[in-house]
This record gives sequence, C-alpha cells and structure tokens, in this order.
Amino acid sequence: MTSNTNNKTDPSEKFPQLYEVFLYKKKDIIAIQEKLDINSNTLKQIEHEPDEKTLADSYELLLKLVVNLIPIQVKLDIDINPVLEAELRRDKASSDKPIRLFDLLLCLEDDIATIQEELGIVSYTNQEMAEEADKNARVYLRKFEEFHGPLEDDL
Repeated sequence: MTSNTNNKTDPSEKFPQLYEVFLYKKKDIIAIQEKLDINSNTLKQIEHEPDEKTLADSYELLLKLVVNLIPIQVKLDIDINPVLEAELRRDKASSDKPIRLFDLLLCLEDDIATIQEELGIVSYTNQEMAEEADKNARVYLRKFEEFHGPLEDDL
C-alpha cells in the first residue's frame, strides 16, 4: 500500500489572514522610518495588492519588509536577525511551508518590537487595540450612566 501524502503546501494556496498580519507589520515599519527620518518610499508606494493573497504573496511581502528593516537596525546599531538575513539570501522564490512563514513572521515581530522599544513607539497593532478598548469602555460607561444616572465624584 502506498501513500500519496505530500508534505509541501502549494504556494498558490490562499492565506489572506497571514497577508493581513504582514500589512500591519508594514505599517509598523513605516512608522519607525518616519520617526528616524529614513526616506524610504519602498513600502509607501501604492502597489497593486493581489486580490487573493497566496502563501507566495505573503512571502514576497515578508522579504520587502526585511529589506526595509535592515537599514533601521544598522542605524540603531541593533543586531540583524540571522534567520531573516539568511532568508534574504535563499535562492527559492518563495517559501512552500506555512509553518516556515509563521516562524519568519515571529522573527520579524521580535525585531520590530525591539526597535519600537528602543524608540518608544507604540506598535500599530497595539495602538489599534488600545483605541478599540477605549471606545468599548466609553460605550459601557455611557450605558452605565444611562441606566444608573451620571457618575459623581464623592471627594
């Protein structure tokens, strides 16, 4: 009996959520570039985004992000992640395994977080979550005041 199991993932397989995560990382890197007055229009250029984001599209965006991250790390004298640096030198056109791409995403997130901490920048994702939590808290407070009346300071 033979098995026809293939361990490779088709690079054209759709992974839209993964691509969206890389777009958030793109916004983080652009904010860092602006803070450091690094004039790089590479990420700011409006490019045609693929309608159906594949694994290959996510990998291509990852490489663009790494290329833009390295000059920032050099400017801040922060070590370049050897895993990401090696990935840039690979000959493959794309990663064929989602798990590999997730591993590279974690490396990228770690590098971005290190830079943000160094510069005192709140990440785009964290800022968005904080704004959403603030909005939700205001809605709950408004509902509470509607039901119980306005809050007063007893001090």
